[in-house]
Amino acid sequence: MEVHIELVDSLPGGRVVMPVERDGTFAWLVVHGHISPQACSEMAADLDYIIRSGLWRQNWQPPQPD
Repeated sequence: MEVHIELVDSLPGGRVVMPVERDGTFAWLVVHGHISPQACSEMAADLDYIIRSGLWRQNWQPPQPD
């Protein structure tokens, strides 16, 4: 799984942040000016640690019956 924080020019509905999930990738889209580049880097590093240490998991497939 990969995590990204991407700065964008705008988002729908006047939002300033929006999560986007794709198989194996999670991204937070953030409108320019609402978070500093340093904060983006630090948040991405923290999220990467949480995922790699097993503290956060995502299941892309529905649970299978026993």
